Amino acid sequence: MTSNTISWDSIRDEVLADPEVKAEYDALESEFQCAKQVIALRKASGLNQRDFAKLVGIKQPQLARIESGKQVPKIETLAKLARSAGYDVEIRFVAPKGKRSSHKVEPLTISAKELV
Repeated sequence: MTSNTISWDSIRDEVLADPEVKAEYDALESEFQCAKQVIALRKASGLNQRDFAKLVGIKQPQLARIESGKQVPKIETLAKLARSAGYDVEIRFVAPKGKRSSHKVEPLTISAKELV
């Protein structure tokens, strides 16, 4: 007996073929990227969610919500997450895709010590 399986890629491609769904998906890209970065910070620290959350000073369910993209962390929380993994937060202001800005804005680096 064989089992029919459908890959995640084929489901995603089918769903994203709808222009409205694709627009909403694209609008959430920065939140997905933030979640991926937080996961990368935690993994770089070599800790599980419970231990990393304790190190940061937040509860594990909050870290899980941040990592899943269900909660967008405040800058202060991002700074604590970064500091706990040995990093600082850097914010860059960039022109939207396809547009050029006549002004260059320098990145803003936020040390966790400044916020906490």
